[in-house]
Amino acid sequence: MPGFEPTTFHLIAGRLIMVLGSLLQASVGFGIALFVVPLLVLLNPAFVPGPMIFSALFLATIMAFRGRSAVDPRKLGLAGVGLLFGTALGALGLVLIAADHWPRLFAVLILLAVALSISGIHIPVTGRNLVAAGIISGVMGTISGIHGPPIALLYQREKGNTVRATLAVFFVMAYAVALIALGTIGLFGKKELLLGLTLAPGVVAGYIFAKVTTSLLDRGYWLRIAILTVASLSAIALIFRS
Repeated sequence: MPGFEPTTFHLIAGRLIMVLGSLLQASVGFGIALFVVPLLVLLNPAFVPGPMIFSALFLATIMAFRGRSAVDPRKLGLAGVGLLFGTALGALGLVLIAADHWPRLFAVLILLAVALSISGIHIPVTGRNLVAAGIISGVMGTISGIHGPPIALLYQREKGNTVRATLAVFFVMAYAVALIALGTIGLFGKKELLLGLTLAPGVVAGYIFAKVTTSLLDRGYWLRIAILTVASLSAIALIFRS
């Protein structure tokens, strides 16, 4: 997305936005794109998508490394296969069907999953469901930039460390694929990399602050409530975006 040369004010404000977005992602496991993308676009479109995705990749890498012991490689591999397949489907969908027709469909699917969760119906973390969630995440991420809700909703009943670590590794894969795709079409290069690095201090600060909020969310059902809330907000954002 084109933008203009960021000023000192833009850089400082961008870091503050990333502090809050990273705090949300490090606490709940996802949601950074939902929060920071609209604000960064308003601040300066040059921050989106490459620099923002790179800084989000930086956060996901930290979270994945710290929580690696809580990750099940087999399950994550199945979700990763679905992600790659879904990314290809999303790219094909953009070619065949106009992008503005997709967000409401995704929103309906997310809200349906939230409603099923609230009703008490439990969707188990099986191999088939992991691949399906990965596919939906890949399609959604390619078309709308929002990857998290399908995997987060599937893992909502797991322990907090497992949720955040699994999503972090999943996002490392998703963001890396996205940056490669952007690079191939000339939307991520040295300039975007450097701009992404300028947002990194905000990412680190948000991650540090999240150590307090994660301990609170891991008590009782608060993390599950947070996941359902952020997923619902993602659906609402998709509706308004369309």
